[in-house]
Amino acid sequence: MNRNLPYVSSRRRFLQGIGAAAGMFAILRGLERTAEGAPSPKRLLIVQRPVGTVYENWWPQGNGTSFTLSRILRPFEPVRDRMIVMRDLKLPYEGSVGGGHERGTVLMATGQRTKQLYPGNGGDDPVAEGASIDQLLVKQSADLQGAPIASLQISCDKRADTPEVSTRHMSYSGPRSPMTPYYQPLDVYQRVFGTLMPGGPTSDNLEALARARRQKKSVLDFATRDIGRLHELAPSAQREMLDGHLEAIREVEKEFDADPRNAAFCGMEQPPEIVNVSEYIDPYSSSHVVNERDDEKHARIGALHFAVLKAAFRCDLTRVVTFQWAPGTNHVSFGDLWPPDSRIFKVHHTTSHDPDTRDTLEFLTRVEEFYARKMVGFLEELAATQDVNGGTLLDNTLIPYVTEVGTRKHNWDNVPWLLFGGANTGLLGGRVWDNGGRGLRSTNDVWMACAGAFGLPDFVIGDADLHTTATQGLFMPA
Repeated sequence: MNRNLPYVSSRRRFLQGIGAAAGMFAILRGLERTAEGAPSPKRLLIVQRPVGTVYENWWPQGNGTSFTLSRILRPFEPVRDRMIVMRDLKLPYEGSVGGGHERGTVLMATGQRTKQLYPGNGGDDPVAEGASIDQLLVKQSADLQGAPIASLQISCDKRADTPEVSTRHMSYSGPRSPMTPYYQPLDVYQRVFGTLMPGGPTSDNLEALARARRQKKSVLDFATRDIGRLHELAPSAQREMLDGHLEAIREVEKEFDADPRNAAFCGMEQPPEIVNVSEYIDPYSSSHVVNERDDEKHARIGALHFAVLKAAFRCDLTRVVTFQWAPGTNHVSFGDLWPPDSRIFKVHHTTSHDPDTRDTLEFLTRVEEFYARKMVGFLEELAATQDVNGGTLLDNTLIPYVTEVGTRKHNWDNVPWLLFGGANTGLLGGRVWDNGGRGLRSTNDVWMACAGAFGLPDFVIGDADLHTTATQGLFMPA
């Protein structure tokens, strides 16, 4: 006990000195957990891509562990053993109100029947009747609690057909309580790494941080003394890991500095609400051809969001994230993907309403491949990044890859979902799951199975008639 007194005393002085810098405390806690041999924390990242899929290019050939990846799924070959392809799933849509993408997004996240519409907003914008899966899990699972930021909500594009709520929100803290996502990567960065600043992410601190970033300074410059003390305080065997945490933060800052074309990262006093993305909304009556492409900017925003998330996970600053590439009514325009002429820029969602010509289906398939390539790139980064207490970030992260409709036809059955995760999530990867010829299974049952991976075997979600039991065969038995 006496041998521990200097450490206890130093730790107390350190925590008193950093005040409300919750991120510094999280790093210290992680180092202590590592010294004690504790496992790395588990995490949940739900990633949504819009407008469903093209079935003929999505479903793999075969079943169980013997299958051949389809064209759209082929980019996931490097993480095949960390992936489950889900068949025979439906959203719990019976008895609900709302449009195709609108209803689908709310049901995908909350599992509860939608009963009312927001006034206006096109007449198909349903109200959420309960909390979303991410918020239910973070409130009930000890595995997902303890990080400075309980959860993050992120999106890469704000545009929808109308000012509707449903398609632009995945997270709900409760009935009629959407949690607005961050659209700008810099805002996510400030929210996450502001926790390392003495006093926490106050308005004054965030303004100071914004000024520093314009001068290419680091958030760590605000905590130089604390970092030095943390180096002295940390167990000697863990100092190398501490250096790794700090380097993770500097790496993501380099990502921002690498693109001076982005006004929000190059000195604008108050970045615009939407960075580098057109505000153009494509009408259904048009040819869906526009004068500029959004996909390169869209990919850049996604990459910067992913860079922040990777560093935040590595430092255990958050454990629960919902990530939307775009609302289901996706108005991102894509270049190089229109088969007759790669110089034509077509809008994703409105083009999906065109007749099912060979060119239209090929375009929609290529958009799905676009999102698959971005997703697998991030998964490979997680698989290559050491986690705080051993293993990699992917080893300890469960990542449902979901969409709000089955296809462009607005159907909610046969929804094309994937699950990704590493060994410590218990996911039985490298397989195609189906319901064994017993019909379609509610996605609520999948969420209930995911909850079991976070220590909640008795968890339920959705109305009583919209779920049965947790889906079997997805995770190792507890």
